[in-house]
Amino acid sequence: MVTDMAAAERMAERLLAVKWDGEAAFAQQLSRARLTGEFLRRSARWALAVGAEESWPFGDLAGAVDPEVAVDPALLARLEPDESSADPYPVRTDIATAIVRWAALGDLPRQRFPELEDPYEPLLALFDRGGGYALGPGQIELGGIAFPIRSVTVRAELRPEPIDAESLDALDREG
Repeated sequence: MVTDMAAAERMAERLLAVKWDGEAAFAQQLSRARLTGEFLRRSARWALAVGAEESWPFGDLAGAVDPEVAVDPALLARLEPDESSADPYPVRTDIATAIVRWAALGDLPRQRFPELEDPYEPLLALFDRGGGYALGPGQIELGGIAFPIRSVTVRAELRPEPIDAESLDALDREG
């Protein structure tokens, strides 16, 4: 069993710091859409590699990589949204839990699947660019843009998109 509790705790703190910023989200809506697409592509590739297609795109990839990965339930409980918050797009508990569990795997995913990129890096960058998202029927709502989810196989076959800060900033400037 692999559990990197320090990495899980750092990731939980990062997720707890995410706050919706409508102005930033609107100004960066094109990059947030690209990040959403790249999250869906990467997570689809992981889901196919580890047999987690049924729960894609928000399933437990960490549990599929290592069914014994364990994270302190008290840490996961902290990821529940604050009921008193006015944040219209809080980080969803299911995806926050999945991301923290993934962090707890440490280097195991890269060791087992070196050809696959971190599935959650694009989503974390999306959070840094204005906050979370909401789910609608068959789509991810980014506050101004509705991004279609499509199927796991369609998403897995798409070409990768650059998600470095320079490329994302240029996309937003051009838009």
